[in-house]
Amino acid sequence: MDHITSLVSEDVSQEIMSLWREYENQSTNEARFVKDLDKFEMILQAMEYEKIDKGPKALQEFFDSTNGKFQSPQVKEWVEELKNIREDSNKSDKT
Repeated sequence: MDHITSLVSEDVSQEIMSLWREYENQSTNEARFVKDLDKFEMILQAMEYEKIDKGPKALQEFFDSTNGKFQSPQVKEWVEELKNIREDSNKSDKT
């Protein structure tokens, strides 16, 4: 982040660093939502990799690392839906 902010003006640099700290510290609802989106994108990508090449549950550690860590009700719903889709996909692969 230091390198990125060194490439812009001081006022923009300060704003970027402030927003980064907000995100890292999870100090606002928006920061928590964005953090949830980041974790959700990670497990969505893991599921896509499993489908393409790794096989069912090959990347379970990514799902385990986020289990119980989502805070946003909307993202929690998406996570449950993704888990159901993943389970259904794994069941159909076995038949």
